[in-house]
Amino acid sequence: MSLYEELEKAKNYSDIFSLVKKAVKKSLKEHRVGLMLYLGNLPMRVGAFHPIGTNDVVLNRRLINALKSEVKQKSYLFSILLHEYLHSLGYHDEEQVRALTYKISVENFGSQHPVVEASIAGPWCELTQEDYEAIEQDIDLEMIKDFEKIEIGYII
Repeated sequence: MSLYEELEKAKNYSDIFSLVKKAVKKSLKEHRVGLMLYLGNLPMRVGAFHPIGTNDVVLNRRLINALKSEVKQKSYLFSILLHEYLHSLGYHDEEQVRALTYKISVENFGSQHPVVEASIAGPWCELTQEDYEAIEQDIDLEMIKDFEKIEIGYII
């Protein structure tokens, strides 16, 4: 089954993240385990972040919830998680990470797939003025259980 088909069938963050890892392994021959995903109410201009030196990725719950189409939501999730996964692999330069996100997306989905569009434009082009004006008082972090499916043992 192609990554395109697997993304269509993905049901949760874990499913999408496993596709991110497959794509990176195929394109860059790099891999790591042990990441944890948190959802938080971040400012709308922030898609996600990976604090350097941690196993954490914090994804903007408000931004993802503002995306109405399931196809676009999965595509943007793939792109954002790919971007943050690359940071977790040691790529810290934003321009390099954006370029790699695009390259990996094209190599694994073809140039016409919504994932490639997401890697170029980001989810902000889908938002309305009301989405930007909505204010959350608290970051309200929520850990996503069973985010990463690990098939081998390791020690953190």
